[in-house]
Amino acid sequence: MGAPPGYRPSAWVHLLHQLPRADFQLRPVPSGFAPQEQEYQQALLLVVALAGLGLGLSLIFIAVYLIRFCCCRTPEPSGAKSPPPGGGCVTWSCIAALLVGWCWRQWRGWVRQ
Repeated sequence: MGAPPGYRPSAWVHLLHQLPRADFQLRPVPSGFAPQEQEYQQALLLVVALAGLGLGLSLIFIAVYLIRFCCCRTPEPSGAKSPPPGGGCVTWSCIAALLVGWCWRQWRGWVRQ
């Protein structure tokens, strides 16, 4: 089974197929396509886990930045006619902590299954 006529893989496909593969014990895995083999599945899960870790970290950094930028503003001078700064920073920080805790609990439940 070959590639369909006129198909040209993109640069991303070439790059991803040239990445070294390793299973959970960090032993090298052959680069052939063998989705039924356990070592191939472990190597694929390892790549997906690393990508998910990068995504999670970037989302956490973006959330922290937005909380600091949007909610934790410095108080304005006393002559300004704006409402006094309330607990916006505390509120959004609690919401973010609850969301992270809920996601962690869901992930842990998914892993145990």
